[in-house]
Amino acid sequence: MIREVEELESPNPYAKRIEFYHEDIVVGYLDYSLIYDRMEIDNFFVEEKNRRCGIGKKLMSYLIAEAITNHVVNITLEVRVTNEIARNLYKNFGFREVALRKFYYGDEDGILMEKQVM
Repeated sequence: MIREVEELESPNPYAKRIEFYHEDIVVGYLDYSLIYDRMEIDNFFVEEKNRRCGIGKKLMSYLIAEAITNHVVNITLEVRVTNEIARNLYKNFGFREVALRKFYYGDEDGILMEKQVM
């Protein structure tokens, strides 16, 4: 089951979180910022033992539905160059790689990905 976190403690006034529960335990979440007509995915996590069960797809589907409801123009995110599983998930949802950010993660490059919504 997916729930939106109503009160998120964050210095970012645009920050939001959706959580995926299994037997009343959070096993995955997606943090994002809704900034007027765009979204940024800030953090996306599924517990390792619960990966490859469709939780990431459900969270991403929920986020895209929220983007449509809120008339969002685009969604952006950064992902590690080496994270092929995440990159493929994003590509399956229509994200495209738009830029390489050298040493974004300190010792590793990041890829900026974007999905056009509207």
